[in-house]
Amino acid sequence: MNSYFPKQKKNCRRLFPAFPVALPSIVRDRFLYVSSALNNTVEIYNIINPTTPVHVGNFNAGILSFPSGLAITGNILYVANQVKNKMEIYNIINPTAPMHVGEFNAGNLNFPHQLAITGNFLYVANGGDSTVEIYNISNSISPVRIGELNGTNLNVPSGMAITNAILYVGNTGDNTVEIYNISNPMSPLHIGEFNAGNLNIPAGLATTGNILYVANAGDNTIEIYNISNPIDPIRIREFDEGNLNAPAVLAITGTTLYVANAFGNNVEIYDISNPIIPAHAGEFDGTNLNFPNGLAVFTLFS
Repeated sequence: MNSYFPKQKKNCRRLFPAFPVALPSIVRDRFLYVSSALNNTVEIYNIINPTTPVHVGNFNAGILSFPSGLAITGNILYVANQVKNKMEIYNIINPTAPMHVGEFNAGNLNFPHQLAITGNFLYVANGGDSTVEIYNISNSISPVRIGELNGTNLNVPSGMAITNAILYVGNTGDNTVEIYNISNPMSPLHIGEFNAGNLNIPAGLATTGNILYVANAGDNTIEIYNISNPIDPIRIREFDEGNLNAPAVLAITGTTLYVANAFGNNVEIYDISNPIIPAHAGEFDGTNLNFPNGLAVFTLFS
């Protein structure tokens, strides 16, 4: 019998992989949170169609007073509660019905403005004290303050953007963007700044690939920089399309750039498939926005 069934163990070929193949994540839904500062609310939009946002709700619950910067990690949304000098914490596992789960200050916040997160660290632009406060958010609902940065370089800091270990800070009082190395997040190192005469109240920042966008609120433009060399940005051009009125905050998802147009009480939408030649793709407010001053994108995956 054995002659009819020779052993093939050593020559067997696998018909299936040794381990299950990871399937790509599928976007199930996507939401844009917009702080409507003068209404004391955060407005919620469904942006699964990025150029046709649908208003799906808002929240305050009597807690917010001139809400500004927003930032998300996991299912947690942080809101800079400017007038109250606090950071509010919301659970957004149900993205259209955020639940308030805490707040913090620790005595260090004075007119907290825009926010940025990388890993387990939250950076808060502290406009009233001209500092950036640093918090460890390993426990996302119980942040621990671990330091601050200034080094005499900051004057009313506002928007921030992080790429790799580089932190860019919009320094609105000096019309510069300051550059920090945050390889050691507890001890940022100032490594440069730039302006080149083009910045006037640089309020909001956002990056995609090697491109940095700067919302130039005083000139009603968005400045575009190449940051292939992150400590020596090169200005490429600017744009406005006639749609901008005090652009304050930026957010990017995929190839879509959202611009909070503070004095226009709307959000402008740009297609940045070609990142150096943004194309205006729409705008929205739906009568819900009054001085939009913060943006954050939350994506749900299947």
